[in-house]
Amino acid sequence: MTDGFLDVALAMESKGDNILDKKSIKSKAGFVDKLMIFRMFTMALPMAVGTLYLFAHNYKVDLYRAWTISLTALAVFQWFNAWNCRSQIKSIFSSNPFSNKFLVGATSIVVGLQLLAVYNPFFQKILRTVPLGGRDWIIIVIIAFSIVVVEELRKFIFRSVVKRSMIG
Repeated sequence: MTDGFLDVALAMESKGDNILDKKSIKSKAGFVDKLMIFRMFTMALPMAVGTLYLFAHNYKVDLYRAWTISLTALAVFQWFNAWNCRSQIKSIFSSNPFSNKFLVGATSIVVGLQLLAVYNPFFQKILRTVPLGGRDWIIIVIIAFSIVVVEELRKFIFRSVVKRSMIG
């Protein structure tokens, strides 16, 4: 539900000096190309594994807590993924985080909405969520951060391949 805010904010991302605009790379790629398919798979894998891991470690003790942790983990994965998607090539750590004020604002909104879903009694009743503790959030953020690690590794390899192809 909250991904729409992040999607709109990403549409406001400035193009910048993108390596993909260089003539050495084919610009005739369709809407969904091999790179996009590969990225979808590499992003879906840590999301699925991380969320299932968290659910499996919690459902025997408290099913509602396991659902809440899983829902929150998927949300946090998406927050990190939105920031990953700012560039197909540049590291998330090399971009100015405030250059897209829409993404900063959208991230604030979706974090607030997730907090409402987890802590507001009205939304807890509708969504069947339970409050999470600080330890839960730390574990969720650490596991969800794996998506940044995976994408940073992919970007590093991609930049290395592009650099090699431009030299040789």
